Amino acid sequence: MPHMNPKTTPSTAVHKPITTVTGARTGGKQRNEIFVDIIERLNVLFSPNGYVLNSNIDGCIQMKSYLSGQPELRLALNEDLVVGTAGNFGTTVLDDCNFHDCVNLEEFESGRILSFHPPDGEFSVLNYRITAEFRAPFRVFPNIEERSPTRIEIALLVRADIPEKKFGSNVTVTVPLPRNTASASAELSGTGPGQNTEYVAAEKRLVWSVKKFVGGTEMSCLIKINLDSPATANTRREIGPIALGFEVPMYNVSNLEVRYLRISDQGKSYNPYRWVRYVTQSSSYVCRV
Repeated sequence: MPHMNPKTTPSTAVHKPITTVTGARTGGKQRNEIFVDIIERLNVLFSPNGYVLNSNIDGCIQMKSYLSGQPELRLALNEDLVVGTAGNFGTTVLDDCNFHDCVNLEEFESGRILSFHPPDGEFSVLNYRITAEFRAPFRVFPNIEERSPTRIEIALLVRADIPEKKFGSNVTVTVPLPRNTASASAELSGTGPGQNTEYVAAEKRLVWSVKKFVGGTEMSCLIKINLDSPATANTRREIGPIALGFEVPMYNVSNLEVRYLRISDQGKSYNPYRWVRYVTQSSSYVCRV
C-alpha cells in the first residue's frame, strides 16, 4: 500500500459504503473532505483440488466529494500501470477501462494522472477489468466421503492467502446438499470467535459463517449428512458447487494504487481531508466438488 500523507487518512469505517457518508460538519460549517474507494470484485472458479480454472477482477474507483467551489483535482495512479497490452512482470495490467465524462486524460499516458472537477454526489472516476493471474485471497479444499449408503461427510478446509495483518470480514461458505438430505450438522475446528453454521432445510444447503478470518490461517468444517434414502449416482453430483462470500478491507489483489490526490489550484485556502480505502469483495467465488 502507498504511504499517505497526514491529510490522506485511510477510513476505519471499512464496512460503511461511501454512499451513506455525509459531509462532516464542525461548528455548523461543512468540512472539506474527499472520500475515495478502490473496490475490486473477484470472479474465481476453482477445481476440487484448489486450482484456479478461471478468474478476473471487476474494479472501480468510486469518489464522493464535499469540497466547496468544486476545485480541479489531480488523481495519480501507479506509474507502471499498463492498459490493453501485456506488461512486464510486476506491473498492473488493465485489460480495458473507461473513465467518467468529467475526467481529463491529457496527462494519463505520460504520468498516469487524471484531472477533473468532481460532480455533485457519488460517481465512478474509473471502471476497469483485469484477467491477468492474481493471488486468490481464499482457497477451498473439499473432500467427500460416503460413510454408509445413507451417510455422507464433507470435509472443508479454507485457507486465507492474504497477509497476516489483513483479514476477511463476514466470510460465508455455502454448500448445496443433495435433495434427499434428511438432516445435516457440522463440526468446526478450534474455538475461533464468530464462527457458526446453519442448515437451511428448505433450501437443502449448509452455511458456514466466520466473522473475522485472519490472513495466513486455515479453518476447517466437517459436514455430516444423513439421507432419507440410499445414495445413488446422482447424489454426489447434487453436492456443490461451494460458494464463498467475503470482504477484505484495506487490501486489493491487483496492486492498483492511488499515489496521491491533490487540488490543482494551490492557491486554495484549505487543505481537505482525504479518506482513501481499498476493498476487495467476492462476486462469483466458486469451487467445484
